[in-house]
Amino acid sequence: MLYQNLNIMYDFGPIDIKVIESFEQHNKINFPLNYKKLIACHNGVQFMENSFEYTDSNNKVEESSIAFCCFGKPIGGDDIENFQDQDIYGHDRIVVFGLNGGGDYIGFDYRSNVNRPKIVLMYHNQYIKDQHGQPKLKLLEVSDSFDIFLSLLR
Repeated sequence: MLYQNLNIMYDFGPIDIKVIESFEQHNKINFPLNYKKLIACHNGVQFMENSFEYTDSNNKVEESSIAFCCFGKPIGGDDIENFQDQDIYGHDRIVVFGLNGGGDYIGFDYRSNVNRPKIVLMYHNQYIKDQHGQPKLKLLEVSDSFDIFLSLLR
């Protein structure tokens, strides 16, 4: 397993893969296979190794945490459905799958490759202007794939 070196602190148990596939169909995306396998077995997983480093827009190395969103609205979980709408400030083709302790979003970025989304950190309170001069939530690339992202967790 891809996450064999990660220790699970808690999860909400397994979830039927059909729930995940229904979300994919509704959002017109395909999650990375290893993400689907992980969440199907460990819905809303929280690893002991939940921190990762990334480089901010000033080339400074920063650290973030992640708590994975869950499917199916379990009590005490962050339901993935609740984090897909960032109003007018969100970005098209970004699918949030996790949150950090500061309220920022970790998501799949499907804008450049629908079959292999990058992983991005999207600040909940910092903005940039898009190509039309409209404010959007600031994004930073974390990794080129979900598999690489899991390897960053410490």
